[in-house]
Amino acid sequence: MTITQLEYIIALADYQNFSKAADFCCVSQPSLSMQIQKLEEELNVVIFNRKAKPICPTPQGEEILLTARRILVDSKSILSLSKGWSSEVAGSVSIGVIPTIAPYLVPKFLSKFQKAFPQLSIRIAETTTENIKKELKAGKLDIGILVTPLNEDFVEIPLYYEELFLYSNAYDQEGRIENVVDPEKLWLLEEGHCLSNQVNSICNMQNRQHAESRIAYDTGSLETIVRLAEDGNGQTIIPQMLIPYLDGANQEKVFELPSPSPVREVSIVHTNQYTRKGIIHAFRKAIVAEIPVDWLTWTGRSIIPI
Repeated sequence: MTITQLEYIIALADYQNFSKAADFCCVSQPSLSMQIQKLEEELNVVIFNRKAKPICPTPQGEEILLTARRILVDSKSILSLSKGWSSEVAGSVSIGVIPTIAPYLVPKFLSKFQKAFPQLSIRIAETTTENIKKELKAGKLDIGILVTPLNEDFVEIPLYYEELFLYSNAYDQEGRIENVVDPEKLWLLEEGHCLSNQVNSICNMQNRQHAESRIAYDTGSLETIVRLAEDGNGQTIIPQMLIPYLDGANQEKVFELPSPSPVREVSIVHTNQYTRKGIIHAFRKAIVAEIPVDWLTWTGRSIIPI
């Protein structure tokens, strides 16, 4: 059994196609297929059901793949240490960012960061907290930018503390805009997004879409939720970083939530096995440089749990 064989079975599991997996591994399809077959013979286990469309792991294969991913993460850690990469900003890094952070934070620092570190190849995936945690554990992602605390076995490095606000386009019977939360008029992101969970904590309510509507609109986009509230006499909760992206008229519909002001802690997250400290430090420095100074600490504000 070799590290290369483990890389091949993981690629096939991810791409569910021999040709695509071979392309990813930069080898011929027959070579990849032969090495996987050799591994199966050595282990006396069928790792993949080749009759399935698309190809998928067998139950025994799933267990082998889980262990293989952990082995590859550990092997990369050893390799990075042996090459002295723990302090270098080079090679490659894969990052997961949740949708309520990515559109507002990533453009602030990414271009400058790429120019500062041209030898680092960066892959960014925008997805949910649960997916990022799962892929960090599986070694598919190196770093996550998430709302914390996660209360799990991850290293969490706080970046900033961002206040949450009420966006309201709801009006009372006298035609005055409602500047307090009305759960019956509140639009939320789809279940599973941490901001929805935070809203539940703020409002002490069960996660649901517009309570008076028969429409269930699953989305991870804050802009979509704002537009739904705008067009439907509704409300939603937004992070502070979104406010400058609203036009002038809509910025006037943003209101503070009751004291203590709820905030979310945004952090860089990685597993204990990730040893590329130079990359972590470089990202943190680049992000913090773009954040208002008063966001870097918090006092007298309530951090909303996920």
